[in-house]
Amino acid sequence: MAKASTIIKKAVSYLGTKENPANSNKVKFNNDYYGRVVSGSSYPWCCTFVWDIFKMCDASDLFFGGKKTAYCPDVENYYKKHDRWHSTGRAGDLCLMDFGKGRASHIGIVEKANSDGTYTTIEGNTSRSSDDNGGVVMRRTRSKSVIRGFARPDYDPEKYTAVKKTSDKGAIKWMQKKLNSLTSGTNIEVDGIWGRMTTAQLKRYWKQLGWRTTGTYCGKKTCAALYSNRKN
Repeated sequence: MAKASTIIKKAVSYLGTKENPANSNKVKFNNDYYGRVVSGSSYPWCCTFVWDIFKMCDASDLFFGGKKTAYCPDVENYYKKHDRWHSTGRAGDLCLMDFGKGRASHIGIVEKANSDGTYTTIEGNTSRSSDDNGGVVMRRTRSKSVIRGFARPDYDPEKYTAVKKTSDKGAIKWMQKKLNSLTSGTNIEVDGIWGRMTTAQLKRYWKQLGWRTTGTYCGKKTCAALYSNRKN
């Protein structure tokens, strides 16, 4: 899994990347997606840019369920189906846009939600002269008038200092996922509900680390270990 800040940082690192030659759609992100060098009008790459960013961050599962698509409406429909579609966005969201085609025709990664209601995005295959087929990775500012909505990947949280039975479901689900990935033995259900099996898995993790910790919550020290993917 990954944090939103990890995805944004990786996307920012590719600002200024251009297809070469111009108007060819020949670009690293397409080559990675298709597994070969491709070019031509059949290969627009705003969506493959986003796919590749997640792949490079070892977070493919967060984009389209780990599957591949280069078609923006597929992304919109997937996140709607999984109840992760929102009318307002935040950093790390996938911003789906429509420039008059009546469907999602462009996608970018939200870097920041601005106080004036616009969104700063990092987008592939855009430019000042062509919003959705410009051939460059750029930072853009988008208004709600062109935004259809926001797909929200199930990121790891940016920071937890403690997770308790009374914590919100998102915090508990994060802890459960981490425990499953780092603890030997049977996985527990990732449902955001702290039950007996969750407590048992937490205690197995402590034992695996060689800690004599007692209690029934995930404190600051344990969260730090989970964040760092510490197994022993």
